Amino acid sequence: MQHNYLQLIEDIQAGQMQFRYVLVSRNGATIGALYFQVVQFKGAQLINYFPDKNSSINKVLRSMSIGLLNSINPYILVSGNVFMTGENGFYFTSDIDKPTRAKLLRKAIRDIFRNDTFIKAVAISDFYAPKTEFDNGFAINGYHQVAAESDMSIQLRDEWKSMNDYQSALSSKYRVRAKKVFALCAENNVVMRELNANEIAEHEDEIYDLYMKVMAKVDFKLAELSKSYFRLQKEQLPDNYKLFAYYKDGQMIGFISAFHIGKRIEVHYTGMNHDLCKPIHLYQHMMYDLIEYGILNRAEKLHFGRTAPEIKSTIGAVPSPMYGYIKHRNPVFNALLVKTYTSNLKPQQYELRSPFKY
Repeated sequence: MQHNYLQLIEDIQAGQMQFRYVLVSRNGATIGALYFQVVQFKGAQLINYFPDKNSSINKVLRSMSIGLLNSINPYILVSGNVFMTGENGFYFTSDIDKPTRAKLLRKAIRDIFRNDTFIKAVAISDFYAPKTEFDNGFAINGYHQVAAESDMSIQLRDEWKSMNDYQSALSSKYRVRAKKVFALCAENNVVMRELNANEIAEHEDEIYDLYMKVMAKVDFKLAELSKSYFRLQKEQLPDNYKLFAYYKDGQMIGFISAFHIGKRIEVHYTGMNHDLCKPIHLYQHMMYDLIEYGILNRAEKLHFGRTAPEIKSTIGAVPSPMYGYIKHRNPVFNALLVKTYTSNLKPQQYELRSPFKY
């Protein structure tokens, strides 16, 4: 919620997104701040989230839904930041209790709806389970809960002083797998290098092309980054924003980026040439490299985000269940269609692994 970061997002998304900010004051003093992003939602993306695709009932429901969803492309108000995972859309002083925070959030949404009639719905996402008293008033105010994919994270143990310590904690099956991943990349002359702002600028086209190759395979997205994002983010946070590029025989074939703030590392966007990266398991190698970076820099926790939970579980990441709320401004549409669809939307299920010996 730093001003410079929010300004950066506004600058690079100009013409693609809109932004709303709300300050809450009491007796002349600011006690809360909320921010929202306005994006155009593509309804067709929801079809990928219908459960049990092979059941006859859901086959019929999916078939009936495709035409309807393709016609639904409303502007929606998103609480927080579509480019980050986590509860990041509002902040209040510590004396404001959770029920009051929720009431103020809903009031801010009502005020925005009143002023911006082109916005048809609101999404409040990325709450971590379990629920608290913050959640008590949403259902009675017409909000429908929707399940979100879990945030995958790994707690780095104090006794891990090197990558060898991490590998020693793995069971024999996963230790062998890790060594295989390292060997494949070494045999294919893959080299990793952290890039500075000038190098990111020099390779901006390659980085963006690799990013878009990944985004093309994403089932659900509310927005895409612009080409200049990676460079500008590095310029703004030279010590805290990291971009690691991977080269094969001198050609950049992938990258992964992360925020390192204090003891926490937030893995951000990645990009890769799947044809070259998949055979050598480069994505898994990237995650091992970030674990090693975290260990050497004495981080306590790595957040890997929501995508590819199964492969992330093989390196020791565990899921934190998440949920959100959706509401359409039209009461009839909200009660009939939105409720029906949200009750059927379920994240894809994966078999999660437990790679550690204990």
